[in-house]
Amino acid sequence: MQRMLLIIIAAAFVTIGCGDSDDSDLTGPEADRQRIPASGLWNAGVELPAEPQVYGDPVRGRDLLLNGAFMSCGIPYKLWEVPALRDLIAGGFGGSEDLPRIPDRTGNNADMPYFLNAFEAPNGAEVVNGNCLMCHGGQFNGELVVGLGNANADFTRGAGGGVTGIPLDDAALDALGLDEAEKAELRKTFGRGAVLGPLTDMHAVGMNPAEMFAVILMVHHDRETLEWSDEEVVPLIIYDENGEPMDNETVRITSDPPPWWRAHKKNALFYNGMARGDHRATMALATSVCVDDLERARLVDEWFVDIQEFVRSVRPPAYPFAIDENLADTGHEVFVQNCAGCHGTYGDVDEEEWYPNLLIPLDVIGTDPVIANAGVVHSPQLVDWYNGSFYGGITRMEPNDPFPGYMPPPLDGIWATAPYLHNGSVPSIELMLNSSARPTYWRRVDLDSTNYDEEAVGWPWLAVPYSWDDAPEDEKRYIYDTTQFSQSNDGHPFGDHLTPDQRRAVLEYLKTL
Repeated sequence: MQRMLLIIIAAAFVTIGCGDSDDSDLTGPEADRQRIPASGLWNAGVELPAEPQVYGDPVRGRDLLLNGAFMSCGIPYKLWEVPALRDLIAGGFGGSEDLPRIPDRTGNNADMPYFLNAFEAPNGAEVVNGNCLMCHGGQFNGELVVGLGNANADFTRGAGGGVTGIPLDDAALDALGLDEAEKAELRKTFGRGAVLGPLTDMHAVGMNPAEMFAVILMVHHDRETLEWSDEEVVPLIIYDENGEPMDNETVRITSDPPPWWRAHKKNALFYNGMARGDHRATMALATSVCVDDLERARLVDEWFVDIQEFVRSVRPPAYPFAIDENLADTGHEVFVQNCAGCHGTYGDVDEEEWYPNLLIPLDVIGTDPVIANAGVVHSPQLVDWYNGSFYGGITRMEPNDPFPGYMPPPLDGIWATAPYLHNGSVPSIELMLNSSARPTYWRRVDLDSTNYDEEAVGWPWLAVPYSWDDAPEDEKRYIYDTTQFSQSNDGHPFGDHLTPDQRRAVLEYLKTL
């Protein structure tokens, strides 16, 4: 009832047409802000305040990101030098050997795919492991975009790509030419992959296991010392809405990696705004696969001061195709009256823009509740683990302050970030503005980043007539099934009252951001 009342109020303001202010001396984003209707869905939200941040060197941060040893272990570089093994290794990190290189990388990294780093492990072995671009480096129109969520990452075999067929006995590893330090690294990395893989396998290409990945890292590290255990230190129990344990073997929690260029505007990170304080520690946790003591954790944290500063410096690319400027101008006004109260106002200079940093309650936004409720309903014990750990002393988790919900994101570069909603369940912005047209089962036409729907603003897609469970085996890994746990495409009906012409105009305006 509350949600319906708020939708009616928002629709009424479309006909009213203006906010309360008429300050004609203002221009740009501030003038837009003054024209936002005084009443709207945004009034149900609560602003999450800014908190002190530690600032670093973005240039050093970029170098650490692309060449650094923050992953702390890896596959021996000698195995990467074997051409027949390269695609197998790259596949374990969700990509392939032939993906783009970044031109200014040096040394062994000069010919590494963008999502892999070659570095020296603490024991002196030269190794290869994934970097943050494994999830936050995507392609659009055939070009690599650093900071764009990776919509093509393939985690259908889990993080680590499943156990490989390489035997790990001394005789086999001697035959590969590995020394003792390299053998230790291979065994450690394969061992961690064997723990992470089974519970991080996603149903479809593009789905990201970040939440489950972080959960597994927590339950296998001692909270006080960060020592690793192949056995669970804290029991991994995921509860349903009734407080009953769920089957870990079938539960999959998926999310869509957000673009980094939102980070400098957000006062709290993650879709549900639960990461408060300095922003860097959650990134460091995500790389803690082989961080097994506090000394190493402190070193990696020092690196992430600069890596996080680089993340804050990332900005979106410009829309690469033609824009109908007259239609975009029309869409601009529709956007201000209907969308800006939650998503902010935009201009040519960051400092002039305004983003409200609102947390919207679940019963208002209506989208899949699993991520918002992960630390409140499904695994509250892990919030306690995290907040009592080294990482929680830097970035604390507050998933229920003041309530479980989602933060409407800044929309800079939104046209590049398909699929949509926090779980990637909607293939285009056109469907974000018309909830009744969203498909129950769908797949992308292909994974070609040059195949882009300029009209719908998103990936071309096909409806399929069967669920993920009933799909042919060779098609399962491409099908998004919105009936699965954490994969619903419900909610955000806030464009449904717009006319087709108004939606078309808003889509054109969003291309200018």
